[in-house]
Amino acid sequence: MRRSLLAAFTAATALTATLPLALSTPAASAGTGGGEREPWVVRSAVMRADAKEFRSLCGKPKEGKPERRTFPLFRHGKGFTAVQDFRRKDANGTVYWGGHDPKIPENTISVSVIGACNGGPVTLSGAIDGGFRQYQYAPTVKRSGGYVLTEIDSLALPPNGHGVDTVDVPARKPHKPHKPHKPGVRIATPENPAAIDIVVAYTPASVAELGSVAAVQGRITCGVNQLNRALATSGVPASVHVVNTYQTQTTGVPRENAGTLLGMLSNPANQVLGAPAATARSTYSADLVALLATIPAEDSSGQANLPTPAAAPTTDSAAFSVTSVFSVTAWENLAHEIGHNFGLVHDRATVVNEGGTTPPNTANYGFITADQQHHTIMAYSSACAQPCKVVNQYSALENLFNGQAVGDENNNNAATATRSADILAAYRPTRVTNRVSLNLASSPVAGAASLKPSEYGPYDPGVQVTVTATPNPGFQFTGWLVDGVAQTVTTPSTIRVSPEPCAARNAAAGSRPGREVRSGPGQFIACVPITPSSRSRSAASLPGAAV
Repeated sequence: MRRSLLAAFTAATALTATLPLALSTPAASAGTGGGEREPWVVRSAVMRADAKEFRSLCGKPKEGKPERRTFPLFRHGKGFTAVQDFRRKDANGTVYWGGHDPKIPENTISVSVIGACNGGPVTLSGAIDGGFRQYQYAPTVKRSGGYVLTEIDSLALPPNGHGVDTVDVPARKPHKPHKPHKPGVRIATPENPAAIDIVVAYTPASVAELGSVAAVQGRITCGVNQLNRALATSGVPASVHVVNTYQTQTTGVPRENAGTLLGMLSNPANQVLGAPAATARSTYSADLVALLATIPAEDSSGQANLPTPAAAPTTDSAAFSVTSVFSVTAWENLAHEIGHNFGLVHDRATVVNEGGTTPPNTANYGFITADQQHHTIMAYSSACAQPCKVVNQYSALENLFNGQAVGDENNNNAATATRSADILAAYRPTRVTNRVSLNLASSPVAGAASLKPSEYGPYDPGVQVTVTATPNPGFQFTGWLVDGVAQTVTTPSTIRVSPEPCAARNAAAGSRPGREVRSGPGQFIACVPITPSSRSRSAASLPGAAV
């Protein structure tokens, strides 16, 4: 199904607009793993969540001005105040919430409020990125409603990579069928983004490290949300959706070596990891398979398949990754390893140090900012001239972080990810049929410089998404039309992405889903059911707002 959103502009000065989302995935966590305090841990404390503070998350989300909410930090100190970017209430009573600091947008939060809508104890699982300080919430097992809050010095973390972390996988005969279109014939666009389904497994050792299955599930949600946030921020019209999670057998691998685990996971004949992964991939028709494990930080942070020479319909076996459960929040490493599945490679210096080459006229590389303080997701911190921190973005042409470019024409992972997204999304035909598309348009067309969601769809039902409308010079934002109905002139503004409103409006109008109902110039409703066949996306455009 498809909801329409029209941003109206008038000639004047330039302003901005926005709207929020809540993802369809498990939860968000972080933890230190117990034992002696690591050198990057500044302090930690066992806290207790006040359930009353979070009950308001359980009502029907309102469209309009985004919610502003303060999350607890250490006692006798200020909390972290953020403006909502996305939100979702799961059937188990957990509410996932993501947002950013309104004063410093680079500072973000990704958190699951576990039990928020169950009427009982509430706990938190997730992470706050506060510049060179990170705060992690990890639910406790022994104390109902309790969680461990840990403050981390990001610059004191160990290097985010150790040598080569990829296994090249050449093209081979593709999995059948690749229908209804030939993958790779088209490139994903903001109007028709790619939805990539993933199965995420985790080892018993990772549960022991974080303390509970809930904490691991939270870490998965946090990692996938950060991945989707990175894709959207970097201009890659794609999203990754968790369709199943499961706990593996005990691996029997000393120190859960990433290379050994990846070899087991990607081998369907391996009875410990490979066969269950192959079964899960087939059962849930997943495009990718990821494994979270307990890998010592001094050993590695993960390893993944790298399609060679690039992602193609014939590289669907290059779909596996292994990630250290610690590194998911420490340096966005789930997005790094899955980035390799997209065909993305490291920064130029690291590629050369690993024995590779950087041929002329190639740009698929991570990036180090000019001030040497930050690196993009695919770059290694060891390539910086000083201790530096990851930016949750893929290198791209236009973006800045704290005023610093995060890519250029010679270092642009985002371009490769955009070319690969639809290919990965068609590795397997999806079995999810209720995702919702969001159509964005402006009136007049020349009024908007850009219309960007905080996360690209297709969306799982019930999420809230934030869309930013940036006017061109000489125009100012004047309001939103949602499904042809004037909503608000506030900027930003939130919208609930769900099939129900569209279906209800179409029924009231006496038309069938999939038909367009015009209610005035530049206003329309377009409900397009997302089915396994349409999900693979044909090159034909869906109903839009040409105004």
